[in-house]
Amino acid sequence: MNLNFALLLKHVILCLACIGGDKLGEFVQKPALLRACIDNATHALIGCIVSVIVLNSGKIHVTKQDYWMFLFEATIVSSCIDLDHFIEARSFSLKDATHLDHRPFLHNSALCLFILGLLFAIIRFDGSVKLRLFIAMAFVAFSTHHIRDATRRGIWIKTPIFNKSSPALPYVAYIAFVNFVPHAIIYLLQVATPASKTKFVELV
Repeated sequence: MNLNFALLLKHVILCLACIGGDKLGEFVQKPALLRACIDNATHALIGCIVSVIVLNSGKIHVTKQDYWMFLFEATIVSSCIDLDHFIEARSFSLKDATHLDHRPFLHNSALCLFILGLLFAIIRFDGSVKLRLFIAMAFVAFSTHHIRDATRRGIWIKTPIFNKSSPALPYVAYIAFVNFVPHAIIYLLQVATPASKTKFVELV
């Protein structure tokens, strides 16, 4: 299959996952548990598809075992971010977890900036392809999760000297940003690496 067509197909599937998951969540209002499962599964599916685009870019060479490990990481982390609702609520009750009076700590987008900064540092100073991809998949998970949530509550950034939330993200911007994330990661992994380290070595 032509590489450009395959890439286009993945982006179409990504858009369908975003829109389909959101529409299904709007349609299924009750029971609340089912709606929460649909919402969480949509986060996981988006993280999975974005990671597939990164890993199948043709510019990153990993073994099959590592490929599935990184795919699993992005998918599971995208989903598990929402566990912070229960941690903050100090309860296993879905009602308590979804009725917090504040946003839980893993939804602080300062974490995305931290992971991105860490990725820059790893790219510049460490030659390990595995470590770069491990951090990159974490960024995929957090960034896509936060971008999707931003359509409802905006982007929230809290630091010791800053605590602000943006307005809700327009839906079209959400779709655009989610589709942009994998290419930003691919660019970072390739272009931002020093010349002596630009060529990834296939892991064996």
